[in-house]
Amino acid sequence: MFHGVGLPLLVAVFLVSGFVAGFFDSVVGGSGVITLPTLLWAGMEPHFALGTNKFAGTAASSISSFNYIRSGNLYWPLLIVMIPFTFIGALIGADTVLAVNQHYLKLIIFIAIVLIALLTLWKKDMGKVNRFAGMRTRTSVLAAVIALALGFYDGFIGPGTGSFLLFVFLTVFRFDFITAAGNGRVLNFTSNVAALGLFAIRGKVLYLLGLPMAAGMMVGAQIGSQYAVKRGATFIRPLFIGVAIVLSIRMGLDAFTRF
Repeated sequence: MFHGVGLPLLVAVFLVSGFVAGFFDSVVGGSGVITLPTLLWAGMEPHFALGTNKFAGTAASSISSFNYIRSGNLYWPLLIVMIPFTFIGALIGADTVLAVNQHYLKLIIFIAIVLIALLTLWKKDMGKVNRFAGMRTRTSVLAAVIALALGFYDGFIGPGTGSFLLFVFLTVFRFDFITAAGNGRVLNFTSNVAALGLFAIRGKVLYLLGLPMAAGMMVGAQIGSQYAVKRGATFIRPLFIGVAIVLSIRMGLDAFTRF
């Protein structure tokens, strides 16, 4: 028994929630909105929930990253700049989360996600065409700063990172939806690996409980990323708006109920 719940039911809940989270995360991010509350509901202490969530998320993002790499929907010159900074940022974030109060950061993230959803609804042509202007020195510097910041956020708290990455690739670098989604998945996998490594070293991962959620997320990620590659912007845009709205509601409730 775990938190008064029978093991078979707990495994079933982890599998189902993992599948749904993995499907959405492979396309537009936002898996933490589903998986973290599920792990906390099961009775996990917050740091163990964060570590176990990273374990499941890393497994899922490896699958979706592979599918996007295989499809060729990535822009490697930019990713090569961003990957090491994402990794470093996630390490710093994961190390910091053990000591810092996350409440005010959640409030800031909530406001940012609401603005993202509104802007995406307003700019109906966003992500339909690839308008990336190419690699310049300014682009590389900006990419490094963004990668460090979002890597830190993913290591520090996590939920919404995939959506933020997708939004950055759409608005700052002006990629189309499918390339933005692929780039975001690779960077999310990078930050997951870095944060998971640190949580594992600190002994904050419950592997046996995380396995069913990881399995569900991997299946969801496989189906979601393949579907996204086939359908492109017509599938990703409405899904992104929906996830942004749900994510903003979830984080808004969490932030305001703690005042």
